[in-house]
Amino acid sequence: METIRIAHLYYDLMNLYGENGNLRVLIHHLEKQNLKVITHFLTLDDEIDFQKYDFFYIGCGNEESFQLALKDLFKYKNEIKKSIQQNKFFLVTGNALNLFGKYYIKLNGKEIECLDILDLDSEEIDFRIVGEQVFKFSSLKNVIIGFQNRNSVLHNVNVPHLFEVKNGSGYLPKSNFEGIHTNHFYGTYLLGPILPRNPHFTEYLVKEIMTMMNLPYKKTTDKFETKAYQEYIKNMVKE
Repeated sequence: METIRIAHLYYDLMNLYGENGNLRVLIHHLEKQNLKVITHFLTLDDEIDFQKYDFFYIGCGNEESFQLALKDLFKYKNEIKKSIQQNKFFLVTGNALNLFGKYYIKLNGKEIECLDILDLDSEEIDFRIVGEQVFKFSSLKNVIIGFQNRNSVLHNVNVPHLFEVKNGSGYLPKSNFEGIHTNHFYGTYLLGPILPRNPHFTEYLVKEIMTMMNLPYKKTTDKFETKAYQEYIKNMVKE
C-alpha cells in the first residue's frame, strides 16, 4: 500500500471556522484511493522536516495566532520555498495566505515582514469582507462556492490566480480574481470549509495527488456530497 504523509501546520492556532474539516474530507477521499494516510499535527517549537511530507495544510487564525505562526515559520522559509518548487502540495486558507507574501501592512502603516515566498503584499483594512462567494476554477466546469470573513486584502499580486470571481470579492473588493495557484500551492481566502462544500474541487485535488504519485485514480465522491453542493447551487447561485 502506498503512503502519503500530511502535515497539518499550527493545527491548534490556525483553525478558525472549523477549517480542519478540509483535512478530514481530504483524508477520507485519499483513503478511498487505497492510500495509507499518515497525518502529523505540528505546532510551535515542533521540528518540521518539510522533506518528510507530501501535503501541507494551514488554515486561518486570529491576529495573535497569525503572528505566532509567522514567527515560527521564519526558520523554515527556505525549506518551504524548496517544497513548493518541488511540487509538493500546499492548501492554505483564510488569512494564512498572508503569511507567504512579502509584507503584511497594518492599519497604522506598520509593515510586518512575512515569508517573501510569494510575490504579493497583504494589507489590513478597516472593514470586514463577509459573505458567500461564487468563483470559477479554470480546471472545472462546476463553480466554486465558499464564505469569506476577512479584514485583509492582497496588493501587488505577481503570481497566478486560483479563481475567477463570478459573485463576491477577489483580492480586493472589486477584483476579478482571487487566490493563488503556483505549482501545487493552492491558497484562498475562502472558508466554509472549501473542500467539504466543493466535492468537485476535492476530486480535482485527489486526482492531482494520484497523478503525482503515478497511481490510478478512482472516483470516490458520493451522492450525499454532490447533493449538498447541488442544493446550494440551486438555491443560491444565479447563472
